[in-house]
Amino acid sequence: MIIKWQLLRYLFASYTRSYRYFAPIAFMIITLLLLYSYKPNPVMDSYAVTSTLLFIGCAWLGMNFLNHDQGRQTVLLILHTGSARAFYATQYAALIVMGFVLSVLAVVYPVLTGMFDEPVGIERFTLALLSHLSLSLLGAVISLYFQSGWIENQGRSIGLLLILIVMSIAGLSVGDSLPDAFIVVAYILPPASLVIDMLMNTDERGLASGAIMLLYTYIYTAVILLIYLKIACSKDAAEIIRKSG
Repeated sequence: MIIKWQLLRYLFASYTRSYRYFAPIAFMIITLLLLYSYKPNPVMDSYAVTSTLLFIGCAWLGMNFLNHDQGRQTVLLILHTGSARAFYATQYAALIVMGFVLSVLAVVYPVLTGMFDEPVGIERFTLALLSHLSLSLLGAVISLYFQSGWIENQGRSIGLLLILIVMSIAGLSVGDSLPDAFIVVAYILPPASLVIDMLMNTDERGLASGAIMLLYTYIYTAVILLIYLKIACSKDAAEIIRKSG
């Protein structure tokens, strides 16, 4: 099994001791409470907003998580784990767990507190949960490329990540502003805008269209993760050889 559970527990313990999780998690919880500070609210439009907040928050959370020890123990943990691929897969698994918990909170909270103007229904609830999870994982996976081990200047790294987040959320608008041949830009960028647009138009387009868009988003995230694993493992193999030599 590629996920190392002992390592997963260690990563969570190390991260919670750093208290760097507080700001991104507080951002997501406070904005959720503010959004639902009055009622009633439209179902899918509200979920489109909270999924956007989750995308931003999980990218921030991912960057904090990956940088919380400034990479000081990465090589040691890889050697202890015995596999760079297992180490990075477990690292991302920790982000999946956090993203899942926050996704459930964002989707369930307004239902339990009666914040919507109509019943959600099991189909829309499932679509909303999968959409929130897809954007939380997407936000986490793009943060992998902006950690301190990849871009040493953290000011530049944060700036570039913010630009990518904005471009991802505005992907459809960017594509629409370009000639028709460039609409593919919305699909090349992280497809946050596609999921948000799908949630806002679910009632008109139907659940099947939403399922296709979610499938594309999960595949996109998986491909980006596999590319990251390949590059990261190669980088760390070279680093381990250099240090041992």
